[in-house]
Amino acid sequence: MMRLSLPAAGLLVLAAAQAQAGGYLDRFELPPGAGYVGAETCLECHDDVSEAYLHSPHAISRALAVPGTEVYGCEACHGPGSLHVDEGGDGFILGVASLGGLDDEGRAGMCIQCHTARRLDWNGGPHAGTGVTCADCHAGQVHFGGAAEPAANFRNAAEFCLQCHAAQAGDFRLPFHHRVLEGEVSCADCHDPHAGFAASGWNEMNEVCLGCHAEMAGPFVFEHEGVAAEDCTACHRPHGSMNDKLLATDGGSLCLQCHFEAGFDADADWAIGDMSHDGLLDGEARCYDCHVEIHGSNVSPTFRN
Repeated sequence: MMRLSLPAAGLLVLAAAQAQAGGYLDRFELPPGAGYVGAETCLECHDDVSEAYLHSPHAISRALAVPGTEVYGCEACHGPGSLHVDEGGDGFILGVASLGGLDDEGRAGMCIQCHTARRLDWNGGPHAGTGVTCADCHAGQVHFGGAAEPAANFRNAAEFCLQCHAAQAGDFRLPFHHRVLEGEVSCADCHDPHAGFAASGWNEMNEVCLGCHAEMAGPFVFEHEGVAAEDCTACHRPHGSMNDKLLATDGGSLCLQCHFEAGFDADADWAIGDMSHDGLLDGEARCYDCHVEIHGSNVSPTFRN
């Protein structure tokens, strides 16, 4: 049987230290007599994971721990292993069958008992209650060391987020789109997968967009009230569009959704005015061909350059 040397930080625990529940282990009824044996004992048999595990962040940082105990390593997730060892692999252990029987909250709880900074984020985030758990995105990273990124290949949305969010894949193939498939923008640049917008410090959707498009933020001497009162998605489709500037519809008809109600009354607040707009009406021009500073201007009340 192969003997293993653990990192200097150590994962050793006194053999058969009496088990006590803690964290997510409270969900299980631990059998009488079950004790903790330490990760080194586990890895003597489970040599299929030992070499990689010993170089993983979990092993090096002693991050896997049973709350309220000195137990580090395998048993923080799989429970006390003494009966499993004593009975040659047949005794109590929280293996695939037991862990697979947990509900979504329980499976996430296994991770967030240690990853406490993400606990509130996850419980209130967009993936909570959807059947998605940590392992769906971080598969293979519990035992094995990986890249510095928290989820393997998450920068490549085509191979990661879009496996589930397939409806967005078509948007990223439209003529005008954020360059996600090209790898220049990541889904996580806008969407925190654990907690949506809130975890990034955004108070409103507009702040997500303005994090990159700061020149649109203002304040301006002449504010476009319609822009200031709405969020960016009132005019733009952030994933992709058939129209340039990611507009929800073409430039003329989009503006006229608000401005056409005022018609051509020069005294109306939203007036198109008494100038000729034949080019707009017959589709040969778009509003922002002239009103180029459409988000707001410091020089022109009509947002012209």
